[in-house]
Formats: sequence, structure tokens, C-alpha cells
Amino acid sequence: MGKRKSARKPQAKVKKVLDSQFDCVACFHEKSINCKLDFDQKVGHLQCRMCGVNYSCAINYLSHAVDVYHDWIDACEAVNAAGKAAKTAAQDRNRERERERERGRDRDDRDDDRPRRSKPYDRFDNDDD
Repeated sequence: MGKRKSARKPQAKVKKVLDSQFDCVACFHEKSINCKLDFDQKVGHLQCRMCGVNYSCAINYLSHAVDVYHDWIDACEAVNAAGKAAKTAAQDRNRERERERERGRDRDDRDDDRPRRSKPYDRFDNDDD
């Protein structure tokens, strides 16, 4: 006679937990960024233990630590892009000023080669009459 087969117990599913510690993009230390979420105040805080970088942003009930970290990364990229644009604009202005100076020098050089025009007071000689 056969035995009844025993039913296998269901295995517990492993929940995936999102990290709350990340790598710092300012000092490049691994796992030095701690993210804390304050849902009562609706603010997410991020701080590096090594270099002391701080960042805070607004959160909602769906936010996680990784969202605060990526908001910080986006803010850093925006600041870098704005700084790069400002630097490029300043370089363009400097180049244009340099071109204007060169054009002015070229004009001065050309003026030396041309005969001078007489000034109104040069046309009249003192009359000894």
C-alpha cells in the first residue's frame, strides 16, 4: 500500500530591500552616504560620513532612499552643466574681446601706412601779408 505524499511547505520569498547607503560622488568613498527619510516632515536627508556633504529634498509617501540619492546626483549634474555653460560663455566673451583688440591693432597698423589727412588748422598758413 502506498503512502500519501506530504505537501511541501511553501518557501518564504526573499524581500528585496533597497539600499540606504551609497557611494559618494564627491569623495568617491564606498558606502559612505547615509540616507534618512522623515515622512512626517516630508524631507529626505543625505549625508556623507567622510567628506560631510549634505543634501535635503522634498519627498512623498512613495519615496525611498534611492530617490533622494538620485535627486542629489541630478542636482550635481545640473550645477555642473550650469557652471560649464557659464564657463563657456565667459570664454566666448574673452575670445571676442581678444578679437576686437586684434582688429583695433590692425586698424592702427593700417593707419600708420596711410598718408595723414590734414587737420583744419594745417590748411592755413600764417599770413605775413
